[in-house]
Amino acid sequence: MPLFIGEINKLKVKRETDISYILVEDNEPYEVFMHFNQATKRLNENEYVDVFLYYDNKHRLCATMEDPIITTKKYGFVSCVSQKENVGCFMNIGTAKDILLSKDVLPTNIKAWPKAGDKLPCILKVKKDSLVCKIISRDDLIVKNSSLKVNDTIQAYVTSFTSTGLLAVDEEYNVIYVHKSMIRKKYRIGEEIILTIININSKGEYNGSTITQKETMRLSDSEMLLNYLKEMG
Repeated sequence: MPLFIGEINKLKVKRETDISYILVEDNEPYEVFMHFNQATKRLNENEYVDVFLYYDNKHRLCATMEDPIITTKKYGFVSCVSQKENVGCFMNIGTAKDILLSKDVLPTNIKAWPKAGDKLPCILKVKKDSLVCKIISRDDLIVKNSSLKVNDTIQAYVTSFTSTGLLAVDEEYNVIYVHKSMIRKKYRIGEEIILTIININSKGEYNGSTITQKETMRLSDSEMLLNYLKEMG
């Protein structure tokens, strides 16, 4: 059977070296390197172990017993660790090896890139002899029933910009579109955004706003003026 990069594989410990375990799949010639610090316990020869396969900085196939947050088949929220100009952002997927979110899928303006601590819903993708992060799209999401209602206030994360606004995803993987008229500042990819649901269309798609509705703002202003008049007699 082939090895599945970016996924959990069951391999057998063939032997132990000074610094690592050498893992194999039954009746297959290839060997996989797993450094001792990537093992969560002491292993014995011929023992079977579940490991996550990835490529290291030299594009060599390696294994870890650490449990990744995301794989090539499972999406989840991962955090930005750092930026590298002309390369992209490195994301913490729950293993010692941070995975690149390429500049090719990020805005041209580096100021709009994720900063350390920002979160994004991602999935892994194998690209030649490397593993990269991909921001999930609507097509990646599993359709489910959502409990969001108009006037709900939620926490979400910016995932992309459009010519007319932005898209954000909350931790329940609801996608919310925000028109530019409902935005009062510039956001970056991965930045947390607090939204109020202002509309749900016939397809169940959400529209959100970062600002208080005009009616609410008017009410707040009138209350402030009335209180001031009362205080002044």
